[in-house]
Amino acid sequence: WTVEKIATLIAETSGLDREEILELARNPEKLKATDGKAMPAFVDALADREGLTYKLEGYLFPETYEMLADSSANDIVFRLVRQLGDRLERLPEGWQAKLQESGLSFHEILTVASLIEREVVLDEERPIVASVIYNRLARKMNLEIDATVQYALEEHKERLLYEDLEVDSPYNTYKNAGLPPGPIASPGLKSIEAALFPAETKYLFYVTKKDGSGGHLFAETFKEHQRNISISNET
Repeated sequence: WTVEKIATLIAETSGLDREEILELARNPEKLKATDGKAMPAFVDALADREGLTYKLEGYLFPETYEMLADSSANDIVFRLVRQLGDRLERLPEGWQAKLQESGLSFHEILTVASLIEREVVLDEERPIVASVIYNRLARKMNLEIDATVQYALEEHKERLLYEDLEVDSPYNTYKNAGLPPGPIASPGLKSIEAALFPAETKYLFYVTKKDGSGGHLFAETFKEHQRNISISNET
């Protein structure tokens, strides 16, 4: 889910002001720690980041929560942010070392994780899609991920058109090289783990199977990718 979808749900179920929730997501420096717990360090690191639609996009951990009925917008947003910090402790041992080895910031890893979250249904494919993302980045190929275009559009579309791929946004990975400015959704722990521990492959392409499985066909070359598209369309 995106911040906007999360804010809508919270507002509908709690009666809180949706815009107040979004304001905290835009400006996390206004967020106050509660229950004697410290603010996660990654929140402070967001202060100077530019070009983000919502600075807390991707940082509201997806889970089922029980909150007191009189909880404020601040209470709820902080709880979701704090939960991300707590859940990171469940990652495999050595994940901090893998983060350092990657040369990426935590924000960039979370961005990769959000792309995986939006693209993948099957857990076993998450590390493979992570490898595709990193392989394309290493070759300085545009990521060309449809989910980033969906995020850039003002409203979700069931089917993207070629004209949608031209949307002028830093989040559009068809037009812009490298990663988008930040996450495009809230990734779960499996996607974060995949971003930190990608599979070792030479894949550069993938296409969704149209057999209802939610799986993908992967390819190392564009020619193989075109063949996979034909196979997918036949199922």
